[in-house]
Amino acid sequence: MPRHRLTLPAIVSFVLALAGLAWQWLNAPAPLADGPLARCLGASRPLQIVNQMPYVDVTVDGRPGHFVIDFGADVSAMTPAGFTGMPPQPMPGTSDRYARFDFFGPWSRVQLRPQPQAPVSGGVPQAGVIGTNFLGEHVITLDYSGRQVYRASPRTFCGDGLLREAGFRALDSSGYYAADTATLQCPNAGMAGRCPNIPVLPVRVGTVRAVAQIDTGFDDGRVPHSMNINVAFLHTLQAAGIRLEARPDIALTLSTCQTGVTERVEAWRLPDGLALEFVGMDGSTVRRFTDATLFVKRPPPAARVCGGIGVWPQPAAQLGASFFAEDALIVDPQTSRVWLRPNTQTTKSPA
Repeated sequence: MPRHRLTLPAIVSFVLALAGLAWQWLNAPAPLADGPLARCLGASRPLQIVNQMPYVDVTVDGRPGHFVIDFGADVSAMTPAGFTGMPPQPMPGTSDRYARFDFFGPWSRVQLRPQPQAPVSGGVPQAGVIGTNFLGEHVITLDYSGRQVYRASPRTFCGDGLLREAGFRALDSSGYYAADTATLQCPNAGMAGRCPNIPVLPVRVGTVRAVAQIDTGFDDGRVPHSMNINVAFLHTLQAAGIRLEARPDIALTLSTCQTGVTERVEAWRLPDGLALEFVGMDGSTVRRFTDATLFVKRPPPAARVCGGIGVWPQPAAQLGASFFAEDALIVDPQTSRVWLRPNTQTTKSPA
């Protein structure tokens, strides 16, 4: 039989790999239930993380299914094919109304828009999406490390001092996300009309600032730390002298809301020395990512009716799910704030 000898480089690589795993284990955030916030996070449900995305089990008319908690959607949806066996049936005379929806208790006569197709991520069939029409009345905490989702009344949720003691920092989402949707303005949309109730974060690259929607249903597992940006954001970066690195090897062609109309999405990386930063309410950096990949949305004329950041005249973006899956995310619609703990990333990942 042939013998396999361990060379010194192989031993060094093995030791370094073990050290990396040990570092990740030692530095993994502790579940929130083990810390000072345990008593004020509210009721909880188990959370399943698949391809960076947070899934929770719900029932529609008594039939169980896996739904994504999606802050990037302001209307919830259902995919009948994602249910095992016979899917729930809409109420008579409707195509999207259901008698009972159980998510932190029963909801009656709910709207779940039809979603004919949805991805199967890691063997989990997606039965639907829980959007901000269900999330926007309570403080929602996604504890990725503890695999729990919490829902609390704004009146009984943790105070600012306790959140800061637990290491969280506040980021401003005013004008874009609120319990009272009549207060929404979406300043960067720059136009009259419907403003989606989707939380944002202030972001910056160098001296360029923008707002970025939190999209926990945006599966960026193939290219972690992906951020969709609009043309206004790209042009502002270029005008500031930031030399982005083209990545044609990972450019995408996406479908749109218009049948038969596709959108070509080009990819760029930040140059060495620059990072995507999440900006706190005091102007300081809360999180920093040197490996962010920017995908530019250029909707064709036939797809501009689909709306979204692609047609906004001011710099705007959408953040993929992986930006939040490393720790915890707290979204408070009453104060229009998002709470995050700082990260420690300083290096660029390999291409």
